Amino acid sequence: MVFAVFLFAEEAHLYLRETYWEDIVTRMRHFGIFTTFITNQPDTIQENVYRQADNIFLFNFTNEHDLDVVSRAARVDAQTVRAIAVDLPIQHCLTMGKVVEDFPIVAKVKALDIQTMGETRLFFSILQSNVLIIKTNKFSKIIQ
Repeated sequence: MVFAVFLFAEEAHLYLRETYWEDIVTRMRHFGIFTTFITNQPDTIQENVYRQADNIFLFNFTNEHDLDVVSRAARVDAQTVRAIAVDLPIQHCLTMGKVVEDFPIVAKVKALDIQTMGETRLFFSILQSNVLIIKTNKFSKIIQ
């Protein structure tokens, strides 16, 4: 039996620029691991990572520069992406890629009944402060 593993990288812009993601994504696909990068800063993701994207789900982007970056990765022209994206209603996304056979589709997304805003930022700030504490403790042990 073959299993596929899906890796969801929330707030991907926080750590994608510091690694070799192009190589990592290529290797993971060979092992049946598929990545989903979630970001609100699409211009911070390297173009070579976008080239490996099979699908794009675009929510509430109106910045023209962001839309240009995303449309280069999609197999849809920038003008079409802009025209649809700027008028997306709340809880809708523009879906592009293999999942819709390269035909852009607007889909309504079911609302979650949980609070999610700010949770990822809180996680990373706690993680960062814990790493700092660990580094400080290691350093103080070395000095003693």
